[in-house]
Amino acid sequence: MKSIVGKILYDRYRIVQQLSQDDWSTVYLAEDLAPNNPAQCQIEQLQPQYDHEILGAQSWQKVLQTFIAQGDILLKISQHPQIPQLLAFFECDREFYLVRKYIQGITLEQKLNDSLINESEALAWLEEILGVLESIHQLGMAHLNIQPSSLIENSEGKKFLTNFAAIKNAVLFENKNLKKVLNPDFSPQSQPAKSDFSSDIHALGKTIIYALTGILSESIQAKSDEIISHNLTNLNPSPKANIRPELARVLNQMVASQPNNYYQSATEVLNKLDFGQNVVIFPPPFAHGFRLPQQSSSLIKSKSTNKLQKLIGSLKSVRGIIWAVLSLPFIVATVIFFLGINRNSEKNLLKYTNSDYQFSLKYPQTWSEQQIDDPITGEVVVFTSPQETDDDLFAEKVYLAVENLSSDPTDLKRYSQTVLDRINQTGSANKELHEDFKTTIDNSPARTVIYSRQQGSLQLRQMESFTIKNNQVYIAIYTAEKAKFYKFYPTVEKMIDSWEIQ
Repeated sequence: MKSIVGKILYDRYRIVQQLSQDDWSTVYLAEDLAPNNPAQCQIEQLQPQYDHEILGAQSWQKVLQTFIAQGDILLKISQHPQIPQLLAFFECDREFYLVRKYIQGITLEQKLNDSLINESEALAWLEEILGVLESIHQLGMAHLNIQPSSLIENSEGKKFLTNFAAIKNAVLFENKNLKKVLNPDFSPQSQPAKSDFSSDIHALGKTIIYALTGILSESIQAKSDEIISHNLTNLNPSPKANIRPELARVLNQMVASQPNNYYQSATEVLNKLDFGQNVVIFPPPFAHGFRLPQQSSSLIKSKSTNKLQKLIGSLKSVRGIIWAVLSLPFIVATVIFFLGINRNSEKNLLKYTNSDYQFSLKYPQTWSEQQIDDPITGEVVVFTSPQETDDDLFAEKVYLAVENLSSDPTDLKRYSQTVLDRINQTGSANKELHEDFKTTIDNSPARTVIYSRQQGSLQLRQMESFTIKNNQVYIAIYTAEKAKFYKFYPTVEKMIDSWEIQ
């Protein structure tokens, strides 16, 4: 890929330096030039290979729709506090860009350049990243690219999971060539034809084994354990690490070669990581769980009197009560977190009805609605998105307009041409047509055009979807900043899909 260092994307993101690159994408450090909000961000550039045997068979429109759908999914899962937030996603010159919050820290790969990790660090990585996997798997999303370079730790010790490969597999290969986006060093040897969650668990287990030993291996042995390896097909001795046998057994099962030995979920692995040490493990967003005081080793190992055994039994009962009390607020908070994600899916819609023009449409509850009834432009109503931050320069809008054709009857094809002529007319140097495709509105043939235009210093992208019914043109006009156009595109699609015309 040709480097874009030094370029400014959409008059907002200045590319500062290249961070990494593989066969299908390049990751850059960028500066957000938004007024009063200078900040660093990370931009990943996906460059589809349109001459590839798989992707080449797809239409441009299909690739774009897949990118939008995957971007919408990433928006939802990046609300998790240990996944870098997706700030925007957009297309430019048939290449795709993902803008994420930049996490200042070091990757596990960089950390291993200095030294291997110890048992306590391994447990911390496992607990936090498994918690993230537990969350995204519940949302139906697999990561597919877990390796040392995908795990980041910031200065406060908080762990992050980044570099999701699912979007690459979907956009670049239509979910048909998973091996292309996997790192063979950490993915299962018998990789299934399509992604499943066990591949994430396997990759994380192998990553931690590598971080403990410095060796790529399908198994690990605790130095105090006499058993060499559970994997009898491996003729090479398992690498050893200064860890307890219980942790070695969990890691070995995470990277098991037989499907019947797989852990079924991240939750199951988290439960296995409690080795009876009174460690309370919670999934993120509360990554660092409370730890109760450790039992003394003499108390654990003692095989003395019944009196002492009864005392231990009493302590376990108390421990169970304490665990329940402490876990309640975390469970409630976790439920609220996922409810928040569901709310953000725009399921709460209001219905707008216009009796004069005999149509109705649903719009997000968080958007405002304003009646216009402009006899010159034909605009009937406008829906406006809420302000996201104090530095939000442009509110996304959806206008509905009705144009009467009684004096000049026409059909959809001829009307579409007048729209294209208007966009491409002389003197419209600031307008650039991007897409023109057929669609439907309320089961009637329709047309959609997407183009860029400039409004003052703002670079905008606009979509017009229209159909002809009852000798009238019904038009939906969506306008947004270029960088945020595809962020709100799925919501606007739902609005237009709900449009009913009598």
